[in-house]
Amino acid sequence: MSGKDKKHHNNEQQHDAAGKEIHYNKKELHEHMNAQEPVGDSSTNQPSGGEESQAAQDQLQQKEDALQTLQEELNKKNEELTALKDLLMRRQADFENYKKRVIRMQEDDRKLAIKDMALDVITINDDLIRAIEAAGNVQNVENLAIAHTSFVEGVKIISRQIEDMLKRYGVEEIESYNQPFDPEYNEAVEIDESPDVMKDTITKVYQKGFKLDKYVIRAARVKVTRPAKKPDTTSEKTGENTTASPH
Repeated sequence: MSGKDKKHHNNEQQHDAAGKEIHYNKKELHEHMNAQEPVGDSSTNQPSGGEESQAAQDQLQQKEDALQTLQEELNKKNEELTALKDLLMRRQADFENYKKRVIRMQEDDRKLAIKDMALDVITINDDLIRAIEAAGNVQNVENLAIAHTSFVEGVKIISRQIEDMLKRYGVEEIESYNQPFDPEYNEAVEIDESPDVMKDTITKVYQKGFKLDKYVIRAARVKVTRPAKKPDTTSEKTGENTTASPH
């Protein structure tokens, strides 16, 4: 190889080496740029300082909004609680007024019932007073028997008036005579035995009883007759057989 060819060959080698070095540097630069280039959204992978500050402000705003919502709900609950308290107080006042009104109505009804019954009793008492005055005005003995009869009849009429008055108010006489003994409506003041009855029976009424619907005003005072006990015939026969047997 001549000197000129050798020189040309060296230049080619140098040119190739320089090309390789440039190619390597370009490749290295490209890889470096790829390494620096963010993958995907830069705001989510590697946020900058301004983006971090904006995110913190957004988070703070969200908390403030949540706090404001909670405060509004609390205010609403407080308003509802105040309304309920006010309603409860008004209901309590209404109930107290209702109780007073009921008590007053019951008292008025009781007075009206007494008023009506008192008027009936006063009217009957007027008849009784007239009968007493008529009996006291008898001057001679001849009219005494007539006055006595008239007085007795007058008292009977007054007694019937009283019974009619009681019926108008729902007060009824307790039917006791010849009825089975019921301790709820009768009080036994005398007890005897008789073979004529099969169970405890009221055979005499000493004092009438009265009731108002299911309430007993006064129990009747009565005599109660029980079935007579049957004699023990078995023991009598045994005694007879013992006496008749030889010793």
